[in-house]
Amino acid sequence: MQESLHHRLRRLAVLAGLIGSVFGQAQTPLSFIQGMTTQQLVESGREAFLARCSGCHGVLGDGQGPAAPLLNPRPRNLVSGSFKFRTTPQGTLPTLKDLLRTIDQGILGTSMPPFREVAAQEKLAIAVFVRSLRSQFNETLSDQTSGAFPSPPKEIFAKKATLMEAAARGKKSFVQGCLSCHGAEGRGDGPAAADLVDNDEIPIRPANLRRNYVKGGKTAGDLYRAISTGLDGSPMPAYDLIFNEKQRWDIVAYLFYLRGREEGRYGEKDELP
Repeated sequence: MQESLHHRLRRLAVLAGLIGSVFGQAQTPLSFIQGMTTQQLVESGREAFLARCSGCHGVLGDGQGPAAPLLNPRPRNLVSGSFKFRTTPQGTLPTLKDLLRTIDQGILGTSMPPFREVAAQEKLAIAVFVRSLRSQFNETLSDQTSGAFPSPPKEIFAKKATLMEAAARGKKSFVQGCLSCHGAEGRGDGPAAADLVDNDEIPIRPANLRRNYVKGGKTAGDLYRAISTGLDGSPMPAYDLIFNEKQRWDIVAYLFYLRGREEGRYGEKDELP
């Protein structure tokens, strides 16, 4: 008798407490976890994916679900499309932890919802199934080298005065590298914005950076990650080789300043040079 999804997920329950420790172990084969084979994980993930994700992403994971034509942006083609939200270098696949973060928090401003209330073991199974859709993923929990993403510097973000100082520096880098798409005021209306398309030649608009979120999240760390690794499949490049770490944090500070202007926390007396 074929094992039900419920019983498979119960067998996966032991994984929930192991996820955090496994992330730190490079080259840990999936088949070594509690005696479960990769295929068993994939089969459990496929059933969960069909139940929760196929309406948008399609039964094959190709982004051709019945709801897909109604959605903007379109659901990700998980078979051959680009993965935007990664800690890995531009042009590479995400780690399992990257996939789990996207499943858990969703993609803000899109139809991809957060799945925080779904059991950790079920989310893990879905992520393993997503990995199975591409031969480039191998059978390890940590098969990519993620970028080094330090915590936001307290010397910048702890006080308004220090954030303003960093924002003044970040404004100069922003003008140099970001203005053409995101516009002088960060509203996504730069001179190049109207002509931008994604890798599928579909028109795409730059983010309005004055909102209190970007698709990858709300925090300073989310902004820093996007600036550092870029968004594959879109015109947003990686800036890790263009701006050093300090310059990237200064840009984040400038974006927080713009958010503050939008929310009325900074007035005319807080104009940057």
